[in-house]
Amino acid sequence: MGAMDDAHILMDVLSRAAAALAAPQAEAGVIDRILESAPREASLACRLRLAPEGLVAEWDGEPSRDQEAFTDALGHCVALALAAGVAGDEVLLDSATFAVELERAVATARWRSQAVAIAVFTVHGLELGPRPVDQRDLILHVGALARSAVRHDDRVGHLGADQFALLFPRAGEFEARAAFKRVRASLAGSELVTGGIVCGAAGFAELGGHTSGAELLADARERLSLARRRAYFPAPTDPTQPLAG
Repeated sequence: MGAMDDAHILMDVLSRAAAALAAPQAEAGVIDRILESAPREASLACRLRLAPEGLVAEWDGEPSRDQEAFTDALGHCVALALAAGVAGDEVLLDSATFAVELERAVATARWRSQAVAIAVFTVHGLELGPRPVDQRDLILHVGALARSAVRHDDRVGHLGADQFALLFPRAGEFEARAAFKRVRASLAGSELVTGGIVCGAAGFAELGGHTSGAELLADARERLSLARRRAYFPAPTDPTQPLAG
């Protein structure tokens, strides 16, 4: 068997492993099964295991460059699969953690040819909330209300001040808008309404041509700014009659 045949076998095994890891409904334990079967199917004299730093290959001899490239590529596929499987247990993410989760979601969406969308919205009255409730308690309560109105694997983040964000894997802008309506309704039904806490404008963006999570977030924030300007400066109902004067 020549070097070209060996490379074809490695590519075939890697392709099948990547497809299994990227399947939207991948079964539990798929990573363990791949780590066990891939060396045998690719005729590699090694054992594969997961470590805190990622996939580790324990070779019995000196691997070829193609074999090392194979295990490196498989390690990247496994890392993406692990990132995609992170459970959203935290009720409210801080801005840094939300940014990390957003980049993971974008990478996963591109890898699996799926959609991803975000919504950035404001909540007014946090600085004037009912006393003696602490502002941090108000923020956490808003986060809990938002979390209860979205799916299990959606994420809720506090970007600072009065700004919050929602991350929707496998969803487009239409679904994001529908979910935000549920969040707004959940907040409107809270006892915080009597304390002056109200949901403000929102900006939405979906993956489309964006190359990163940071670009997606910037787009949503720009649309939020536009929505806020429209709310503060409504257009005249009759173009011939200005609002003032």
